[in-house]
This record gives sequence, structure tokens and C-alpha cells, in this order.
Amino acid sequence: MRSFGSDTRLPTLAVVLDIIRERTTVSRVELAEATGLTQATMTHAVRKLIALGFVQEVGTARSGRGTPRRLLGLRPEACYMVGIQFDRFSAVGVVVDLAGRIVAQREMPGPADREPGEVVPEFAAHVEAMLESAAVDRSAVLGIGLATYGPQDRDAGVLLTPQPTPAWLGYPLATTLTEATGLPVVIENDATAAGIGVQTLGTASSSFAVVFMSGGIGSGVIIDGHPYRGATSNGLELGHISVDALGERCGCGNRGCLDTIAGPMAIAGRALEDPALSARLGLGGDPLSDFTRVGRAAVAGDAAAAALIEVSTQTLAVATVTLVNLFDVARVVLAGNAFAEFGTTYREALQDVLDRSVFMRHVHSVRVELADNISHAAAVGGAVVVLRNLLESPNLGERAALRPGGEDRARQAR
Repeated sequence: MRSFGSDTRLPTLAVVLDIIRERTTVSRVELAEATGLTQATMTHAVRKLIALGFVQEVGTARSGRGTPRRLLGLRPEACYMVGIQFDRFSAVGVVVDLAGRIVAQREMPGPADREPGEVVPEFAAHVEAMLESAAVDRSAVLGIGLATYGPQDRDAGVLLTPQPTPAWLGYPLATTLTEATGLPVVIENDATAAGIGVQTLGTASSSFAVVFMSGGIGSGVIIDGHPYRGATSNGLELGHISVDALGERCGCGNRGCLDTIAGPMAIAGRALEDPALSARLGLGGDPLSDFTRVGRAAVAGDAAAAALIEVSTQTLAVATVTLVNLFDVARVVLAGNAFAEFGTTYREALQDVLDRSVFMRHVHSVRVELADNISHAAAVGGAVVVLRNLLESPNLGERAALRPGGEDRARQAR
């Protein structure tokens, strides 16, 4: 059991909120037992969440001969968050409520080779359309979370890569979208966001790894309910683990990176090198679409397509063994657009290799599964990051008082 100390910002408030979300209704005593927090700390944490309007008392439950325990539950409509996951070739947006339920969603075109000055206003228009379709009051929207590739500077809200064009390097992405929408904007690594999204609709205190594949390959790890970040939140780049020391030079500077062998762009590129396969499948669109066509053909029994997908699955499995060996997780979740249609093929291949090759396989098994909302998990996680940033804010008390009825709720919670 973990003890989170007396600080009632993140992780305490986020942990408490996650457990209430997971269990639907729970008493303060049960929350203290689940988190290892003292009763005094738990009381303080719950008081803050009630003052924010996020939590309310929803009834009582008898507990032996003592006084009935007061039960707590979420107020799902208390706030909403917007999440957008994008890579070069695709984008998806969601609006979620406090319970993590998607109340609006929208497919969007990815940036392709366009400049950020063209893409950001487009994102802003989609945000407005989603809020309007969900009939969400803007005053209840905490902000927007952008889940995307790295490297990135989360604090500055910028990408530190010249992809897809040099103009994206250092472009004030968060600031510009804030100016376009009037809402706070944060950025997050897409694989980490996918992990947070999976966690939001799953087990609050779980530990697991995420393998995320859309435009490229990434990974994230959730440990006891918290994302592992490293020094700058740019770690766990599974796509840039070398799986061939003598392989081609990757744009990151390494050789034989997983992404250059198993990623959608690599598989689509090899398919285009086979004129018969390319013609048969009608390839020549964007790499993610071509990759999807190859995957469909592989599932349908096309031998040439199946050989390419096997290279991808087997190489990804080898890299995933390394990920599991490093963090000793018992669960690997696959998420991202590239897994949407034929993720089962990847899940079965990874499960087979992990069962045979993971170092700790004689101590515990490792389960590979598909995310429940495989294409939207990262967008949901991006949205939830906005909430987590609020909960770790040093001005949290002031924000609580500013919310309608905040002072009254705080008095009632005492």
C-alpha cells in the first residue's frame, strides 16, 4: 500500500478522484484504505474535491454497528475537457466529462505537410464544433490537451522536432491554440496520454505498459496509477530502440530503430517497393492509409502483405520484451489508429513471443490486450491531463473558491 504523505495536490487528489471514478461510490474510510492516506489527509483531500464541485455525498452505507458511512460520488457534469490526438497523418478530437465519458468526438485530417499556422486554426474550429454539438457550456471547460509525438517541451508547449515541416520546430503550439480558442492548452506525449486514457476507464491504481502505434511507434508506462515521465517526459521511445545495430540510420541519430523496421511508414514504404502488391492493393495514399490496406490484405490471406506484417509484429514483439523486462509489468495494452482494424493480429503475435521470451515469465504471466477505445485512448488521456494539471496547481484553493458555489461547498464539507 502506498503512502502519499500530507500533500493534497497531485498525486493525492488525482488518486482519490481516480478511485471514486473507478468504484462509482466509496466512503472516506475506503478511500483511506485504498490509498494509504491518513484519515486527516483524506478528509482534507475530499474537502478540496467537494469545494471544486467535482465530488458530492450521494448517500450512506451501514458498516457493522457503527455510524453509517457517508458515500462519495463524482459529479460528471461538473467539468469537461477537450482532448486532441494527432500525428502527421491523422487526428481525432474528443470532449469528455469528469467521469471520463466521451460526450463528443470528431475525426480530423492530420497536418500532413502543412504548416502549423494552417493546422492550428483548423483544430480550433473542430473544438468549437465539438463543444457546440455536445451543448457544453464553455465556462465548464477546463482546457484542451494535445497528445502528440515528441520530443516535446511540455512546460513551454512546443514540439522540438522539425516534423512534418521545419516550421513545427519550436512553434508555440499551446499558446497559439489558446489564443484561437480562449481555453488553456497543454501538450502531452501521445503514448503516455494513451496510458492515462486506458487508466481513466480502467483500474485506477494499476501498473501496465502501453504500446502506441499510429504514425509511428511509442510507449508509455503507468506505475501504481501514475505515468512514468523521466527527466523531461520524453522517455520510453520504443520506436527508437535499436533492434538492428547495423541497420539504416534513423532521423533520431540511432541505427536500426524499431520505427524504421516495424512502423507504419516503414511497412508502407516496403509495400510500395513491390509493384505487384502496390497495384493489387491500390497503394499510393498517405503511409498510414497504405499500412492499413496492407494489414487488411494480410488478414485476408495475401501472402506478400502477410510477410510484411509479420516483420512488423515480430520486430515489435522483440522490442516489447525489452520494455516488459525493464519495468516488470504484467499487462501490455495496445492503442493507436494503426491497431484499429487488425490489432488482434498484433496482440496474438506479441502474446506468443512474450510467453516464450519475457525474463520473469516463470514468476508471473504477461497479458497483452487491446485498449477498449483503441483509436481514442490517447485523445481521452490528453483531455484528462488538463484535469491533472489543475489538481497539481499551487493555486488550486483559489480556483476552487472561484467556481460557482465553491465557498458554500467547502463549508458544507467541513
